[in-house]
Amino acid sequence: MKNDNKNIVTDLRSLIVNYLTEESAKDFMKALEGDISAGANESLVISEQDKSQVEYKLPKGIDQRLLIDKIVTDCEKLLPKQKYYSLLLDLSQLMLFAGENAFSLEIAGDLLNKVNSNDEYLSVQAETSLMISKIHWAQAQWDDCSYYISEAMQIFKSIKIKSGIAKCENMLGTLYGEKGEFDEARKHLENALSYLNEEDDILSHAMILTNLGIINTIQGDYNMAIWNYKNSIERFETLNDSRRLSRVHHNIGMLYTRMEKYDAALDEFNKCITLSLDNSYLSNCAVAYIGKAFIYTKLKNPALANAYTDKAMEIAYKIDDTLSIADIYKIKGMIQNDLENFELSEELFENSIRLNKDIENRLNEAESSAEMGKLLQKNEREEAKTYIDAAEDYFKETMEQK
Repeated sequence: MKNDNKNIVTDLRSLIVNYLTEESAKDFMKALEGDISAGANESLVISEQDKSQVEYKLPKGIDQRLLIDKIVTDCEKLLPKQKYYSLLLDLSQLMLFAGENAFSLEIAGDLLNKVNSNDEYLSVQAETSLMISKIHWAQAQWDDCSYYISEAMQIFKSIKIKSGIAKCENMLGTLYGEKGEFDEARKHLENALSYLNEEDDILSHAMILTNLGIINTIQGDYNMAIWNYKNSIERFETLNDSRRLSRVHHNIGMLYTRMEKYDAALDEFNKCITLSLDNSYLSNCAVAYIGKAFIYTKLKNPALANAYTDKAMEIAYKIDDTLSIADIYKIKGMIQNDLENFELSEELFENSIRLNKDIENRLNEAESSAEMGKLLQKNEREEAKTYIDAAEDYFKETMEQK
């Protein structure tokens, strides 16, 4: 146990003793303090590329906080209002990519207060509401996300800005996609395209194509997904948008993972990570690390899988990414299952299922339930059928939505 964790462990022990018997508390804390990666890293053989990725030091944030605050304060005096408000929107988006969700929300929230109830800046108000919806989406806060999309949609419709309506439809598509409601997600994404004039908004078109690629990947239409991704890559490259380009490489990695083309998938994840580390796009790093960890479990390399899940957890915790944390628990459960640490594996799958239920992510809940079912089935546990049936029912429902 590291020294910097000793105080919290002491506090946890004192808390648990108030709720469990002394003996139960002792056993519980022993398990809690156990290093869940025990044995996984003993035979770690690692390439230079993997070494640089798992040893990446997360930015502390204080330096960029000082810099951004200075920009926000000084530019208010230097720029006309419309230009200053556009700057604040861009800064909020940049902080979201950097994983500084609270700071991103602070900037966007302050901007919304500045323009609220001012008819001169209705378009800014709508864009800001949409920006806030993205921040809540990143933290799986679906009700808040939906509320701000609705606010933005109402304003865009009132001022008849079709490109804004398209952006809202795209956000609704991603919202329903994350909740596993793919028929509804596709409907909103196709609506988004119908409102869009691509010549005027290449970026939005590329983002919608990317999201359609994700839906097609999940529903098994790989050829269409590849078409979606190739077309979005062309547009992001035209715009020199490395942030979103890196995310597409991650999405292609997920597609190849589903096709069990693991070498090709690793190559795409590495492209995502290289672009993201160079630019400190932490949210992209987290999902790509998880992608690599999953593949290493399939390649029976628990040491490297565990190294990547540990780094992914470090990033996900920093950026408050519950979606990724739930996925990390699933992969850690798979690692411990391979190591025949069945009790610990079961606990990790339970954590994943619980978190996914809390955030209404039905797809990831089903995937974790399937893994739990296989684990229990291997140990001849009768409750295995409950988990397997729940997962199969969801996957059947998903395929019927095509």
